[in-house]
Amino acid sequence: MKSTTLFFIVLMLVLLLASCRDSTFPVEEKPTPVVAGAPSYQGLQETFKRYNYQLDQIDDGIPPLFVEKMPDDLGHIAETETRKRLFFKIMLPLVLLVNEEILAEREQLLAIQQQLDHSDSLSPEQRATLDNLAARYRVDLKTEGLATAIDILLRRANIIPVELALAQAANESAWGTSRFSLVANNLFGQWTFIPGQGVVPEGRPEGEIYEVRRFSNLYESVRAYANNLNTHQAYQSFRYLREDQNIATKPDGLALAEGLLSYSIRGEEYIREIQALIRHNNLQRLGGASLRKTE
Repeated sequence: MKSTTLFFIVLMLVLLLASCRDSTFPVEEKPTPVVAGAPSYQGLQETFKRYNYQLDQIDDGIPPLFVEKMPDDLGHIAETETRKRLFFKIMLPLVLLVNEEILAEREQLLAIQQQLDHSDSLSPEQRATLDNLAARYRVDLKTEGLATAIDILLRRANIIPVELALAQAANESAWGTSRFSLVANNLFGQWTFIPGQGVVPEGRPEGEIYEVRRFSNLYESVRAYANNLNTHQAYQSFRYLREDQNIATKPDGLALAEGLLSYSIRGEEYIREIQALIRHNNLQRLGGASLRKTE
């Protein structure tokens, strides 16, 4: 109960951040988060049905139903397409929430950049915001200088295409049925090198200290995955590819998958596998989805 309450509070804070705009903008309605927990996939299906949550009906928005952990019996669903649809339903609101948070940060950066262009100075509040974002996105303000640092930050603070995140989550977590997705809420195969902070993989070579990172809930796993793509040196090409795309349109997950060469030791084979998952499951249709603002 305590974990669910904490998760709900975190979601409220994140959604509040995602709704923050400069005072000259109209105030937007915020989605009301609902922590959707069920001991079995049947219970989760009933919750989704109660909110009329259908992947083929996204024009009115995706209900903000945030699942804390994968049902332990997800792998018991005999029908493959039913299991896959439920997995995507679980994942989609989480990815959209993380992207909303990133877009809110991006708007803050754009406002700061505009302020610097006009007056060459920042308010204490703006400087504090910039310091926080620089720390989050691993940019050294002193080394880079403010103008260059903001350019780097804007390259990093950008959304992950929905179709790409869904495909990678499916691939890395065996559609939410892997050991690490169930015991560690780890959907993307992320590691930690801090002993005791994760789960030791079976067959880990002697002398190695890496563990599969443990997350308190699925949202934290998605958030860490996005931050990884947006900050790690290995995915610099991913970020440049995204920057080169027309900013007036949503990023193309099929094209951006080409920047994931270092995500897996399988290299090009992994990229083709992710692209095939996007195509086969027609995930690009979900790229325009957004969280429902009212219930």
